[in-house]
Amino acid sequence: MDHLANEAEIEGLRPGRVIILSSSFQGTPRAMQQNYQDAMAIVRKYGKPDLFITFTCNPTWREIKEQLFPGQTPSDRPDLITRVFKLKVNELIEDIFKKRILGRTIVNVFVIEFQKRGLPHCHMLIILTNEYKPKDENHIDRIVCSEIPDHVQFPQLYECVRRHMIHGPCGTLNPHSPCMEDGKCSKEFPKEFQNVTMANKDGYPRYRRRDNGITMTISKYEVDNRWIVPYNPYLLMKYNAHINVEICATVKSIKYLFKYIYKGHDCANIKLERPIQQDAAAQ
Repeated sequence: MDHLANEAEIEGLRPGRVIILSSSFQGTPRAMQQNYQDAMAIVRKYGKPDLFITFTCNPTWREIKEQLFPGQTPSDRPDLITRVFKLKVNELIEDIFKKRILGRTIVNVFVIEFQKRGLPHCHMLIILTNEYKPKDENHIDRIVCSEIPDHVQFPQLYECVRRHMIHGPCGTLNPHSPCMEDGKCSKEFPKEFQNVTMANKDGYPRYRRRDNGITMTISKYEVDNRWIVPYNPYLLMKYNAHINVEICATVKSIKYLFKYIYKGHDCANIKLERPIQQDAAAQ
């Protein structure tokens, strides 16, 4: 307020009416900052998050398609999409907290955002109790998978991976993909083949991606395990949507993760100017 008053005095203008949105007003920078501070307080008490989950709405869910009127598409019903997605998020939280499908959970923090194409997605951070924290490569492999399943033994899982968990393709296969920046994939795909999962001190583990000859065709491109986004098989099959599950490897990544989920929405700046009168301009 002092800054606005000083600027108004310098310019010889009236400052107008100042309105400050408090942290109780959801979606504002103050609210995001308050949420970030609250989340970091949780980390100080319970330790770093163990899992990072990104859950994206699937507009072809049966619950959405069955409620569309003739001639409508899911994009015509944002009310329906958001309602169904919130119910799915509530069920996911129940699976994690009450059913303990990933182990006993003591804390979860999540935010819901909207993609530019209008679909909501949820970023969730989870803290597990000590006995369920992923401590070795075998434990990580029981939670996270980064490989194409056998289409004969697991046909439903294979189809879910094909529809939801393939990145791109990009790189030399598709240099015009939206993820390409300066000739490289911003998500660092394709990954390298990896016979065993290895911990990474600087970020996410390097998940097992064996060169086992299993491939699938996406559009006109043939992809292998290097293009798979990490997932949990149970969650992927149950929710039939893009649901990325990652292990939070180090304390170094914690502030980044919390700032990422509380970064706020995309914004546009608008400047209003008084139109120049033609007579004044001529003079």
